[in-house]
Amino acid sequence: MELHIKGKVVSIHDKMEVLDENDQVVYRVSSKALSIHNKTYIEDAAGNEVAYIHAKAISIHHRYYVEMVDGESFGLSEELFHVHDIVDIDALGWQLRGTNILAFDFEVTDQNGSVIATAHRKFVSMHGIYNLTVIDESQADKIVALFVVTRHIIEQREISEAETVNTPHNNG
Repeated sequence: MELHIKGKVVSIHDKMEVLDENDQVVYRVSSKALSIHNKTYIEDAAGNEVAYIHAKAISIHHRYYVEMVDGESFGLSEELFHVHDIVDIDALGWQLRGTNILAFDFEVTDQNGSVIATAHRKFVSMHGIYNLTVIDESQADKIVALFVVTRHIIEQREISEAETVNTPHNNG
């Protein structure tokens, strides 16, 4: 299954649509940007909720929790994205692997080491387009939720880095 994400950040809410190769909506993602806990909801094309994502600040890092409608859950921490080219998602037995995960260029492997999805970011528009190839379609809901969290972590990192670069330094 070939999917792509185009983000729309035009209001106090962050909305995204996950589209298939025919530009048909497969998932809708909405976040409450002003929420303390970064609440995000993922729905399928029919409007049924498939996952709920929330974040909690732990020291200077956020930990993201994904609650699937089927009762399965997993977490991901920003701190894992600092120096590793492999990020473990222990609750699922999965790994994100890539030479540049922060550039959204990675693959997802299952507990057997089999690739179940790949991700790549194209820089052709203001916000970029995120391409997802879901190889194991039975895991599509969880894979999309994982990609949404990863995209959020990457974009928050880019915002933080931009703020650091634009902060005047006191040489006083």
